[in-house]
Amino acid sequence: MDDKDREMDQVFDWAKDSHMPIRDAIWDHEMEANGHDTMKTEKAVEWILKARDDEVKDYCEKNLKK
Repeated sequence: MDDKDREMDQVFDWAKDSHMPIRDAIWDHEMEANGHDTMKTEKAVEWILKARDDEVKDYCEKNLKK
């Protein structure tokens, strides 16, 4: 199973209360950043389809960690 298919709390200690799949958390983050424009968000998250687990983790650490 790819990390992007796992829940946030299964991969990150700092996300202990989030049972949201990582791919959904990234989508939500990008939707917010793009003013809820679905087409812009689709392009912004396209990379995740080919991303390695370490790339996904790095993105989350830099963008989702609070």
